[in-house]
Amino acid sequence: MLHETLKEARLNANLTMEEAGKRLDVSQSTLSRIEAGETGVSSQRLVDLASAYGVSPSALLDGSVVRSMSETDLDRMGMVIEFVEETLAEKSPRPSPRQIKNAVVTIFKQETALSWDTGATFDPTRYQDLMALLFE
Repeated sequence: MLHETLKEARLNANLTMEEAGKRLDVSQSTLSRIEAGETGVSSQRLVDLASAYGVSPSALLDGSVVRSMSETDLDRMGMVIEFVEETLAEKSPRPSPRQIKNAVVTIFKQETALSWDTGATFDPTRYQDLMALLFE
């Protein structure tokens, strides 16, 4: 079950409930309720938990706590990178590596959350306006 996997991931990351709560900006009691299965986990919270624990959201959902990204996450990340690079191909001057990284991470987080919520596949048209805002 997800709540058991979340606890396992936190322990594997060598985090106390207090340390994890601080990283996630949630109270220990909220985290305790999540790990006990008394409180649900939103897609954004799942992404945040995965990031804090150094695992992939897909791994948490699959119940396989590994400290690396799943094939699904790697494929999704690859599609996001291709989209960002294609969008920026003609951009002059080229944005800094940090700006590009921030765009990839922002889109990847949103895409992961959307995929978890709806099962939607990656659609770059959802992020064209965001890219325009980030790089104008």
